[in-house]
Amino acid sequence: MRRALKLVVVVTAGIGLLASVASASSSRDHRLVKYVRVAAKSAFYVDNDPSGNSGGDSFGSTGDLRHAGQKVGTYSSACTASSAERAQCQVTFRWHGGDRLQLAGDYKLQAPRNEIAIVGGTGRFRRARGEATLKPGSQDGSIQRARLVIVR
Repeated sequence: MRRALKLVVVVTAGIGLLASVASASSSRDHRLVKYVRVAAKSAFYVDNDPSGNSGGDSFGSTGDLRHAGQKVGTYSSACTASSAERAQCQVTFRWHGGDRLQLAGDYKLQAPRNEIAIVGGTGRFRRARGEATLKPGSQDGSIQRARLVIVR
């Protein structure tokens, strides 16, 4: 019985130590929130069989990242439709100075809002993770408002 009680105490203390180490490392994470407008300058659409919007179609665009009316970088995106309503997309945001953020995830077409993952980056965004919330900023979809919650 004593051995079992000692084992419980040791295991409990070990779990407590692991929890404090985990919370200490997460408290060192730096969280940054950025807002940008994503403004398309050029776009492409490939209508693969069957004809019309359907799974397998490809589309994307390139353009500017803007904040407070100023150009702060560029972006490029490429998506493959998984159905007439949804697509898997990857997006690269390139900031002036060369830092990049990479986003990827499921995108619902015609949705009032989409959330996709920040999956990495370069430069000051190296090892970045987090979430990007995208909302339409124009009727035709050529402008998106993005809220980026970046954890490094």
